Amino acid sequence: MDGRMVGVAAALAVVLAGAEPAKDSMFVRLFDGNSLAGWAPEHTDRFTVRDGVILNDGGTGWLRSAKAYKDFELQAEYRALKKGADSGLMFRASAESTPKDPHWPAKGYQLQVVDADSNFMIFGHGTPAKYERKADALRSSMKGPGEWQTITLKVVGKHAEATLNGTPITTSDAIDLPAGYIGLQGENGQFEWREIKIRELPAP
Repeated sequence: MDGRMVGVAAALAVVLAGAEPAKDSMFVRLFDGNSLAGWAPEHTDRFTVRDGVILNDGGTGWLRSAKAYKDFELQAEYRALKKGADSGLMFRASAESTPKDPHWPAKGYQLQVVDADSNFMIFGHGTPAKYERKADALRSSMKGPGEWQTITLKVVGKHAEATLNGTPITTSDAIDLPAGYIGLQGENGQFEWREIKIRELPAP
């Protein structure tokens, strides 16, 4: 390789090395690691901060973000502390909850997060939900209780796609609600959440 090509390769390496940090800098942390600042509990007192994570100690209700989002990419880590523990990740959810137990959002969507085969289904609260899910990919990528797992949820326009531990699992083109809140669901068993961050995306 001559000197000119070496220079070009070096410049390209610098550009590529700087691309990912620039992208990562667009993310905003939704959890500061110390408190529930920026979150609002809805019909629950079972979310607390312990050892740098958000712990949901069973019970129903949900923890809502203070800000509403339209198009976004969210990344988070979670783990179920016991087999069969059940939670969920709300998105484009209304601030209002249903008046009766279990007090889910009156409108919105939920990415099921559970230690079971039903993991990564998409449910609608007060609105229909349709999705496609790769069950085989889910089984091969899903970890067991006590192990940290990584979620990426990207929602743009009517399209949503969810990735588990780097593997694409679920997609939907039927996300009709235009905007709403992010939420952590409390339902059954103990769950921990950490490294929750989000970046807003331009409209399609």
